[in-house]
Amino acid sequence: MRKQHDAMRHIRFPTLLAGLFVWGHAGIAEAQGFQRWFQVELTIFSNESFADRERETWRSDTLDLNFPPEMVRLGRLTDLLFLELFTADGEPEALEAEPPETELARLRDTGPFPAREASGFRFPDLQRDPFLELPASYSDFRQTNQSIERAGQYRVLYDAVWRQSIGDAGSATPIFVAGGDRYGSLAELQGSVALNFNAGRDRVIFSADLWLAEFGGASGGEQWSLPPLPEALVETLGVETPASAAAPAISRIYTMRQQRELRSGEFHYLDHPALGIVVQITPYDLPPPFEFVDSQP
Repeated sequence: MRKQHDAMRHIRFPTLLAGLFVWGHAGIAEAQGFQRWFQVELTIFSNESFADRERETWRSDTLDLNFPPEMVRLGRLTDLLFLELFTADGEPEALEAEPPETELARLRDTGPFPAREASGFRFPDLQRDPFLELPASYSDFRQTNQSIERAGQYRVLYDAVWRQSIGDAGSATPIFVAGGDRYGSLAELQGSVALNFNAGRDRVIFSADLWLAEFGGASGGEQWSLPPLPEALVETLGVETPASAAAPAISRIYTMRQQRELRSGEFHYLDHPALGIVVQITPYDLPPPFEFVDSQP
């Protein structure tokens, strides 16, 4: 993939974003000690230029598309939060006024609390939960994404910012990626990304295994197909997997398998005829576990 990356320079993305970033040179080994928690920001966009996409030959018989085992999807606040004030039919329940001491006890018992194996619902903890998609206010790429969209030739398919711990090789947790137009459980962009330290622990290796599908149109005689989503992930997404007969026709699939060694605080761009990736990692100091202090005697 290194050869492919060096050869594919037709997406002039760094020029497009000139002046938007101050590229850092801080290493991962900071003065405070070795960092294992990071805030990760990732944007994946498509190159809509047909001429650029056709600069490389794409064949269906060379595809080897698979989702990795133990893959996770980034959690979202809309997934984790729910209101018990609503019944099954969606209508709010009638509420009775609570005595002040009962209301105070209920608020005290709400949390947030550290996750426990036997616990049920809890509020998400933006400061401590790994693989939780953070609100847009945490993003450093908002101006970047706007510049991509304004360029006309590119289209943002996926963008997210989250925090996670990063370990040595073999310990990476693949993260499910899906974006663009959707057809049930299928999406234009699918695949996974993962991060782990290199052998010297002075760089983080970012790995991308992605594919971009074109739906509709002539397939040119090629038989294109996408791998099914893992059942556990389908349940999490709450979507239905279309039967093969009902699945939309696929005219082309572009694959992107690349790795890049990242330094903290630097803006990294991965090039491809049909896709582009911008990614940045920033060391994050994980706060101590939250402890609720009961002020009542």
